[in-house]
Amino acid sequence: MFRHLTIVFILLLFVSGAGHAQVEEMKKARDAGEATEPVIVKLKNLLTFKASLTYNFMLLEQVGQNYTFETNRPWDLGLGIGIKNLFLGFSFSIPFLYDKNFEKSQSYNFNFNHFSKDKSFSNGYFKYYNGFHDRHEHNIDLKIISLGFSQTYILNREHSIKTAYNLDGRQTVSNGSFLVGGGVFFNSIRSGSDNEQLSDYSKPQNLFFFGPNFGYSHTFVINKFFVNVLSTFGINGIVNNGNFSLGFQALPKFSLGYHSKNWTFNVAGSYTFLYDKINTKNEHNLVSGTIGVSYLRRFL
Repeated sequence: MFRHLTIVFILLLFVSGAGHAQVEEMKKARDAGEATEPVIVKLKNLLTFKASLTYNFMLLEQVGQNYTFETNRPWDLGLGIGIKNLFLGFSFSIPFLYDKNFEKSQSYNFNFNHFSKDKSFSNGYFKYYNGFHDRHEHNIDLKIISLGFSQTYILNREHSIKTAYNLDGRQTVSNGSFLVGGGVFFNSIRSGSDNEQLSDYSKPQNLFFFGPNFGYSHTFVINKFFVNVLSTFGINGIVNNGNFSLGFQALPKFSLGYHSKNWTFNVAGSYTFLYDKINTKNEHNLVSGTIGVSYLRRFL
């Protein structure tokens, strides 16, 4: 494990150094009087329209056993309109876009993202899922509530995560930044199923995760195409119905797309990975996320 982490850290340093060199070349050209674009270019957003197609999911995996329980819900179609930094939208499920072999999961999803210029960003979510299925074509009575909040600081002020996800600007050079922060998370898992693999959840398992995290973000830019990948990782303390243990969390994201003068096309995904109860009897992974495509049209 330590060897793998060392290799990843060296690769991150190499990628970060390459992006920093590109920024330094731009600064030298600017100091020499050559015409160059700013590292971050603001796009007009007085009036915007956005259409999106997204998919939300959740998986509960029993570690060390061949059991995975997953949700089954339709894709969501979203429409919205924005005036400067205020955006209003709604979404609805497309009834026929789900697996007919299983019952449709009931769910509620709420997510928010806030960016403080290019210094830091906050993520929060509330998720409720009722109705899962396993790989053996069985519907499972399983209810999960998951919520969390994290705050992350960007160490490179010339790296813009906001433009990759808010789509209100574009980065003109490839660069990256290390990330530091922390978060708190809560999961409540309960099952009324007679499946023996879920017997531990006949009573609600309430788990609080908390701790610092560390990560890296990098944006690759080719003309007006961009790809951003980022993730934070952390070792968390966990309180489960009064018992203390350790766990692991990761919050990966990606965003890729193309900016034209008046429109942007984007594919993006955001995930939460929580590993519970290191070195204790009942270990599980809880994975949830959103992936989707969007089209944004700028009018003014």
